Amino acid sequence: MNFAERITKIPRQIIYAVIALAIIIPLIAPIGMAINVMPQTQKLIDAIESLPPDSKPVLISCDFDPQSMPELYPMLEAALNHCFNKGIKVLVLALWPQGAGMAEMALKKVPEAYNRKYGEDYVFLGYKAGAAAVVLGLGDNFKNVFPADYYNKPLDSLPLTAHIKNYNDISLVISFSAGDPGYRTWLLYGQAKFGFKLGTGVTAVSAADTYPYLNSGQLTGVFAGMKGAAEYETALAKKGYTLTSRNATKAMDAQSLGHFFIMVFIIIGNVGYFLIRRKK
Repeated sequence: MNFAERITKIPRQIIYAVIALAIIIPLIAPIGMAINVMPQTQKLIDAIESLPPDSKPVLISCDFDPQSMPELYPMLEAALNHCFNKGIKVLVLALWPQGAGMAEMALKKVPEAYNRKYGEDYVFLGYKAGAAAVVLGLGDNFKNVFPADYYNKPLDSLPLTAHIKNYNDISLVISFSAGDPGYRTWLLYGQAKFGFKLGTGVTAVSAADTYPYLNSGQLTGVFAGMKGAAEYETALAKKGYTLTSRNATKAMDAQSLGHFFIMVFIIIGNVGYFLIRRKK
């Protein structure tokens, strides 16, 4: 068996082992591959960065489930880190029932790292069915839609929400969206009618659908997939902000290295094929 035949018949066990190591090693010991922050990511970062510490709260909507957690949960955690680093207050809700669990997971972890107090620095409104009605209702009066928070505490009894009435008391809305209802619901029923600033984080497969809204100015900015989450983490780290985790950055190392070795094996196989063909 000559060289050309050998490289076209690499045992699949070796290929699987190399790809597995390429993915596992960066997750354990991150390589720190360069990540460039794209313009659509920077726009949403700048929108949050421009808010002063005493600004109106940011409203975050968790419109995703565990299936899309690898891409969207790091964005949620990074957004909470960003707001708490700057002293910005946060309201969190969910248009998906599973999104309430994702939100609670992040809110049990991130605020504690900054000694933020519930009811003063952040409030979790929870999930409410009827997405379009929820978005429209918040434009009228928050307390009509959410009389109490996720833990059944009346909003009037919490310092942060006692004086909040509608979107006029919100500086920015961010929807971490895996589908419908999601950013389109906020866009069509909320932003179009009430004119608030809206940003979104979406899965990579949905990113292209957001660009017409971004170019028209309807969306302030977009985090696109795991790469967008990694860009967000990288940008925050460069600004010197503390982060509770950088899972998306680690995952991008693994994904990039895995893709690199897949391409290497494809090239090797094609080189061997053409050498054999040429010989014949």
